[in-house]
Amino acid sequence: MMRIYLKQICMVGNFKHLALFIIYLVCFSCQNKERVKLGNELVSENLNVLLDDLDYFNTSGNTLTVKIDQYTGEYTSDKEVVLKKFQDKFDLKDESFFDETIKIEKIPKQIGNSPLFLNTDHTFQKRNNVITVSFVNLIISKNNQYASVEVIKSLGSGAKFEIYFFKQVNNKWKFESKEVIGIG
Repeated sequence: MMRIYLKQICMVGNFKHLALFIIYLVCFSCQNKERVKLGNELVSENLNVLLDDLDYFNTSGNTLTVKIDQYTGEYTSDKEVVLKKFQDKFDLKDESFFDETIKIEKIPKQIGNSPLFLNTDHTFQKRNNVITVSFVNLIISKNNQYASVEVIKSLGSGAKFEIYFFKQVNNKWKFESKEVIGIG
């Protein structure tokens, strides 16, 4: 009889741990969804800013087409530089990279004279003068007030690496500045 009672107590204790674990997962999941939403807003609200200075690649005078990678990613060789510049820019410490992937779903058909397409749209694949744009090394501060994203723009063997800095103002991402960290 005593054994059965002890077994029931242990099961109740395990249930409490399981319940706490489930509550933790739900809260963590909600927090991640909020940060993914913030990351999506950052890219979609500021696509014109993130795609500025495309004429840097236009040496022929022909219209350039812009292919945008659909998912945000990671570019490991720049990570330390990007994190240090982000923390220095906003006087922050102990920040980290945004670990979630952001999927870019909608983009305008054109910015300036340049037609845009996601890298999943194969109708533009045979065009010449296609600039590939990747959004990498996204950082959103722990307090969700500051962010940066590295943008890699490449055409052929040439590439430009830039960090764009943003600040939350009235629940919108406001562009602060950008910094070129590499040209090749």
